[in-house]
Amino acid sequence: MKKPVNKETYILDDSIAFELMDLLKAKARHFIQLNEYVYRLFDGQCVVTFTTLANDIQVEMIKGMKL
Repeated sequence: MKKPVNKETYILDDSIAFELMDLLKAKARHFIQLNEYVYRLFDGQCVVTFTTLANDIQVEMIKGMKL
């Protein structure tokens, strides 16, 4: 039986998003820089993607994933 996937998306100010990224990097199993605009963190149960936009950063969190 598959777990339900929960997806949340936020638009944050640059400074707040980078502070959040630093906090999450400490708990992440994997931290990948896909290109100069996209970063992805995995912790085994959720995936967090940081995407640089024009003036802000989009943070997308997908919970309930089994990696």
